[in-house]
Amino acid sequence: MKIEQLTVNIGAQVDGVQLSSIDESTFEAIQEGLWKHQVLVFRDQKLSREEHLSFGRRFGELHKHPALVGKREHPEELIIKNRGKSKTVTEVWHSDVSCDPRPPSLSILRAVEVPEFGGDTLWASQYAAFESLSSGLRQFLSPLKALHENYDMSSAHPVVRVHPETGRQALYVNGGFTKHFEGMTHNESEPLLNYLVQTGSALDISMRHRWRQNDVVIWDNRCVMHFAVHDYGDAPREMRRVTVRGEVPR
Repeated sequence: MKIEQLTVNIGAQVDGVQLSSIDESTFEAIQEGLWKHQVLVFRDQKLSREEHLSFGRRFGELHKHPALVGKREHPEELIIKNRGKSKTVTEVWHSDVSCDPRPPSLSILRAVEVPEFGGDTLWASQYAAFESLSSGLRQFLSPLKALHENYDMSSAHPVVRVHPETGRQALYVNGGFTKHFEGMTHNESEPLLNYLVQTGSALDISMRHRWRQNDVVIWDNRCVMHFAVHDYGDAPREMRRVTVRGEVPR
């Protein structure tokens, strides 16, 4: 197995491994690579639904998407298809289902069908975002919590999150789910929230991935935001995502 770093702040590509058949030592190396690089790209992976779910379970209990519970046989698998530009919900910087009291720790996305061009996804390091802030702003943010809402769920999480594996601090607000700071109004919160999301999505702390069929990308929602670009019109695009249930953010 070979891990090749993609940018200074985030991302690596892993070659020489098939995720459907890895031993424990290889899995541990993948984990260590993920804690270090935050996003891992695997090309040419032919995973079935069960193999995808099984690989996710190696990291822990799978997260059931709140929009799918009671509606599908496999609520642990989210199927994302092109429903047109007007219905896309991915063109916002976000961390998956951060409104959950125990938001997903990891997301594992596989490309089933991709358009001829377009459809890239971007990820940004929230470690690097936090470290780019002034010491005064870091101190101001550290005791704060923010409210995350959607899917009839509402949870207050720390604005600065400590990663349980690395001990590093990361910004934990996003444009998709974070509504306001706890104890502050929406109007009071909006300018600073917008600034933090803008800082957290700067190009120099981001990576961009051009999808190919059978790609698999794993990322750590505890220290990463992402944004999927809808620039492929009505072309077919199908992605399947499995997420791992996380811990209560600290």
